[in-house]
Amino acid sequence: MNFRRIEWIFLLAFVVLDIFLGFMFVQTSSKSTQTTGDTATTIIREMRADNISFKNPDTSEGTGYYIAGSNESGLKQLLSQLTEQTARVQSGGKLVSTLRATTTIDTRNPKADLTTFMSQRTNVIHGTEYVYDADLSSNGDYVFVQKVADGEIMTGAGQVHLFVNKNKQLTSYTQTYVNHVKTLREKAVTISEKKALVALYQYNQVASSSRIVWAKLGYSRLLKLKDSSVYVPTWIFAVRGKNSSNITLHRINAFTGSSMKNGSTASDTSSLDATVGMMWNAID
Repeated sequence: MNFRRIEWIFLLAFVVLDIFLGFMFVQTSSKSTQTTGDTATTIIREMRADNISFKNPDTSEGTGYYIAGSNESGLKQLLSQLTEQTARVQSGGKLVSTLRATTTIDTRNPKADLTTFMSQRTNVIHGTEYVYDADLSSNGDYVFVQKVADGEIMTGAGQVHLFVNKNKQLTSYTQTYVNHVKTLREKAVTISEKKALVALYQYNQVASSSRIVWAKLGYSRLLKLKDSSVYVPTWIFAVRGKNSSNITLHRINAFTGSSMKNGSTASDTSSLDATVGMMWNAID
């Protein structure tokens, strides 16, 4: 395939993607208009009045990319590099491993021991491409998230869960991986945490007397196509309801301010699927 044809495939893919995202934005705008700084401050006061607790949100904007990655993890082809464990890859691409040689973990400071384990290529495939996330971790289930572009993937698509028993022994882990990650276009501006928090409230995703435990910017899946997926910068808010110990994660698209559903697919975007599929094959 010649270079000019590749250029046209890229251009067509980006145009179709932008049209689709524009359509999403128009739908969102019909429900909720963009707020000014003064309006956002007023809504923050309303949230306080509703007994919603949260730290003062950051008002600075950031930048991020549209990125794409293969839906095929590629982990199965690299199983032979793992030692002292019984590992298999499930049909969905998730690797499941039981360790034959357990490792003692200092659960008071698990990051150090677990990072050492992750860094050994005979322990975890692509282990150095993940970083520890204390917010997603819990007792006995410690989570590492995959690094991509200028951030981390904050969905189940790019994570390692390391399981430690009550005797502080690392006994098993699961792994997912986004393969062949590529940026689709130049950096774009992302909304501030404050604007994302206001959007969260306007979409009725945080009830009165709730607590926002933490908020962070990461990448979430926007579209799942046949062979690849598209990810966008996303503000993720961990919300705990009144008189509840459960935490629910809510996501706001950091480019458009729209609410995102976890694991959303694009089953009705066949033209986009075909175009991005052509692009994917062209640049592999």
